[in-house]
Amino acid sequence: MNLLYSFFNISKATPRFAKITAILFVFLYMSCNLAAQDAQQQARVKGWSSDIDTLLYLIKTQHYIYKQKPLPPQLTAGAADLKTKVAQYSDERMLLELEKLAYYMGDGHSYILPVARNVSSFYMPVQFYMFSDGAYVIDADEPYKDLIGCKVLSIYGVAVTKLVDDMNGYIHQDNKYTVQWFAPSVLRFRGLYEPYGMPAGAADIALSLVTPGGKSIERKVTFIPATNFHGIPKLIPSALAGAPPAPLYLANIQDNFWFTQLPDKRLYFQFNQVEDKGTETLEAFGKRFGDTLQALKPASLIIDVRNNNGGNLTLLDPLIDGIKNFEKNNPKSEIIVITGRNTFSAAQVFISILNRDTHAKFAGEPSSSRPNFVGEGNYILLPYSGAMGSISNKYHESIPGDTRMWIAPDYPVQLSSTEYFKNQDPVLEFVTNRRN
Repeated sequence: MNLLYSFFNISKATPRFAKITAILFVFLYMSCNLAAQDAQQQARVKGWSSDIDTLLYLIKTQHYIYKQKPLPPQLTAGAADLKTKVAQYSDERMLLELEKLAYYMGDGHSYILPVARNVSSFYMPVQFYMFSDGAYVIDADEPYKDLIGCKVLSIYGVAVTKLVDDMNGYIHQDNKYTVQWFAPSVLRFRGLYEPYGMPAGAADIALSLVTPGGKSIERKVTFIPATNFHGIPKLIPSALAGAPPAPLYLANIQDNFWFTQLPDKRLYFQFNQVEDKGTETLEAFGKRFGDTLQALKPASLIIDVRNNNGGNLTLLDPLIDGIKNFEKNNPKSEIIVITGRNTFSAAQVFISILNRDTHAKFAGEPSSSRPNFVGEGNYILLPYSGAMGSISNKYHESIPGDTRMWIAPDYPVQLSSTEYFKNQDPVLEFVTNRRN
């Protein structure tokens, strides 16, 4: 303090000395600041490197396959390469790169999320969906609600088709329909676009779109903190202004299980989550549903699992028993199971058992998992970044020896953007109008 006081007093008397003193202080300040930044960057590189090592350790000690076999060479080589690039990549891109490492575990339940507890992530406040005729905006926050219904051709100058094709090589998956399910959410995240040349921390991003009226437009969308990201959302009813009421399959997706009668002695059962609900356990519902089937004896039982991404498969037995008993006692009745890209995990086990033990026919899209798959939510947290994910530690074999990548529908029906935005359901329409 005395030295600084002396410098100050001398500087008042000798301007030349004051100038030299100011330069020295600026130099010292910059040197200290650069040293602090360098120390911070070194700590960051060390932290991310430790997370990479932790991820490899957890895979080796917990994954169903790799706790018994050597880690894939692509995984270990990719991890070593990533350590050399931490300083070049943003935290958001590092989360993406960790997901690329998780891809080599080869299943749909082993992943790293694009959000973390200790580092920030940003995404677009718009929601996409992949229809049979391309990617569209299906929902958005203000001031982007006018984009609902627009077809998305490219993002940051990169065709959406290329962005999704590239995901087939790094997004965790059981099959390509897992990627179709995940892609719309992954497309929202800022870190995805750094490998395509977008500067880290960019404030906004350009979208090339086609309006419902057929006009080509360019629009910049500002990124926001991804604080409200809670996994892959279920498909919502059309949010386009003036759309008709929601179709049956989207009208009550928050209810885990429910059924209703349709004309011509058909019973429609929607199964949205393999979990109990507040008013009824799945076990109690399974018994009640089985009794209803025996009493009504519908000519056609339609089971819709398009919105079911899994849950607790130990709850399934009473429901499956009721369906199997119905078929046994009503051999002339039919069972139609409607599946889609959101049919995953415990829901996959459910449809695999129906495929194995009943004469059910399938309609809609293929499921996003396999009849037999490595899959279990075994959650992990990496210490430095707080990156969250899962390393699957169980194998589910519903149909011994079955090597199919998915259960293909007997009646394949896809959803177009036109049908969706008009709140139409081409799958249920096909099922109820078809003639055997």
